[in-house]
Amino acid sequence: MTAAKILEVGRLWSAALVLSTLLAAAAVRWPQPLPILPAVVAALVLGPPLLLALVVLLRWRLPAADQGGEWPEATDSVAPEQERHG
Repeated sequence: MTAAKILEVGRLWSAALVLSTLLAAAAVRWPQPLPILPAVVAALVLGPPLLLALVVLLRWRLPAADQGGEWPEATDSVAPEQERHG
């Protein structure tokens, strides 16, 4: 992992920690319990994983065949002779 990636992960982790601390402090000072709304709970539970899946799908790129990726028809040609004949 490069130094830039470590710093990026550290900043993100720090931001999450600060946000968590602020939410915990707000919960202590909140005057009354919040009502449980099924739609809000579903959005809070399902929203982050779906958003992460969307980000991964939009940013995911498979390497080209000449850069180490595999095409289905390339699998047989790169297999050793023993594996092809089984």
